Amino acid sequence: MKTRKIAFLMASAATGRLKGELARREKILRSIARQDTRIDIFGLEEDPERSHLGTIQSAYEASVSTPRELECAKAAERAGYQAVIIPCGGDPGVAPLREVLKIPVIPPGATAKHICSMLGSRFSILTTGRGPPRRTEINERDGLLKLVSVHSIGLSVPEVRENHQEAYGAMVREGKRAVEEYGADAVTYGCMSMGFLMVDDRLTREIGVPAVNPVKTAVKVAEMLIDLDITHSKIAYPVPPSLKERIAASEKEEI
Repeated sequence: MKTRKIAFLMASAATGRLKGELARREKILRSIARQDTRIDIFGLEEDPERSHLGTIQSAYEASVSTPRELECAKAAERAGYQAVIIPCGGDPGVAPLREVLKIPVIPPGATAKHICSMLGSRFSILTTGRGPPRRTEINERDGLLKLVSVHSIGLSVPEVRENHQEAYGAMVREGKRAVEEYGADAVTYGCMSMGFLMVDDRLTREIGVPAVNPVKTAVKVAEMLIDLDITHSKIAYPVPPSLKERIAASEKEEI
């Protein structure tokens, strides 16, 4: 079989010239993937010294990051990647990305939530930020009726990256709370930086239910969709009319 080619989107990264945390994360992604899969952290930054890890901690930041991620994803498709993975557990931009791409667009948060929904009757999300646990509204639109609660661990995204042990301790605390107070049969993470801590095996043993890592599920779902040769529905995610007009105009010029 031909080698699968997957792009983990990170517009602020310099593809193939990664250092520090970005290099560590790419190594983790490659350890998760099968041997016949090539997975790269793919970005648009040309200067390796300016290459850096992006951060999304709000709906506003998710919105302003989407145009750059769209350009990054389109560049990845042109470069021959067969699937792209959104780099944030909140899955920002999944709809516009699917509208402009033909290849599968993998929302890591959604992949992990759906895996959780297959493992038991109720599951919870552990995520960054502060505040008390909150029960969720029925999330019928995404087929996630089994999601019962969302738990903030009391740390920001940068704090999770800087304080691994503290972050893990907070995940254990809130994971136990999800199990004991909300009846969760599984948990997942709402933040990819939590996923890249790679503590899900330890956490599973500590809290007694499966901890599903969106980093791992995203890679495996991307491989699966490539192998099955299927992608998102273009009835659900049609090409935007303005883009159709540009494509038609471009084709006329070529003639």
